Amino acid sequence: MKTKTAVLYYHRVYEKQCDINLLCVSPKMFEQQMKYLKKNFNILRFEEDWTKSDRDSVVITFDDGYLDNLTFALSVLEELQIPATVFVSTGTLSNIRELWWDELETILLTEGNYSNVFQLHDDIYNCEWRTDTYEFRLNCYKALHYLMKNHVNPSRREKWFEQLWKWRGEMRYVNTENATLSDKTCQELAESKYITIGAHTVSHPSLARLMFEEQQMQIQQSVAYLENLLQRKIDMFSYPFGAEGIDFDESTVAACKVSGIRKAASTNAGLWQKQFDPYAIPRNSIGNWGLYGFKAKIDKLFRKEK
Repeated sequence: MKTKTAVLYYHRVYEKQCDINLLCVSPKMFEQQMKYLKKNFNILRFEEDWTKSDRDSVVITFDDGYLDNLTFALSVLEELQIPATVFVSTGTLSNIRELWWDELETILLTEGNYSNVFQLHDDIYNCEWRTDTYEFRLNCYKALHYLMKNHVNPSRREKWFEQLWKWRGEMRYVNTENATLSDKTCQELAESKYITIGAHTVSHPSLARLMFEEQQMQIQQSVAYLENLLQRKIDMFSYPFGAEGIDFDESTVAACKVSGIRKAASTNAGLWQKQFDPYAIPRNSIGNWGLYGFKAKIDKLFRKEK
């Protein structure tokens, strides 16, 4: 009988009141989901040879490196003896920055007094948005998110943040609700025998939008940082945003190979098969679903590729 493997990916295990990017699974839902998987599937590590499995299997991964992967997810994983891989963006490990979409949300969508208009000064993307209501600021957030993800390299993005904080009239700060791992807590997470740490770039760009040298820098620097911090080989990777042909391409794969990466995960949905490219591993996004909804999603995933 031909066995199948589904790689699942999470971001956060946290109860967030306003989760506009749908990154959070509540601790309660996460525990229910893990118990179901433990009971019904073989659970493999991302770095393992999956061809040796004799039954349908799942692989658990997390992207970005949020602190709640340690504070909420780890206890469930250890109690149930479930392995998982956490792909960490290293640029926030200093704890002086949020991941860029969270920082954008902190600036535009938290409580406070706002000016009526935000004017972005840029030689290419000069633009103006009304910001006197939450709805207008949400529209501004979506537009800036789109531009920052698809058309702006990390250095230009940083210049935009400098403008945004000046417009906001506040010193730059980190919203603790969006806390990421620090050097210390990343080391603590990596100490668990159930956790594998992988790289996820420095500043979480859409890699295919960058020049090859910039892609290589993002990958190599994140790998080198983690290897130095954890004193172990880092050769697992996931592409930020992860859509093949949009967020990574042949040049990105070449940059991964040069950086010593053995496996790289995409966000293209589907089941993994033996003939698949190890640098374009499909993964399936998991939401804040109760047990019934989660079971239906997993069953459908395995059933539709029979």
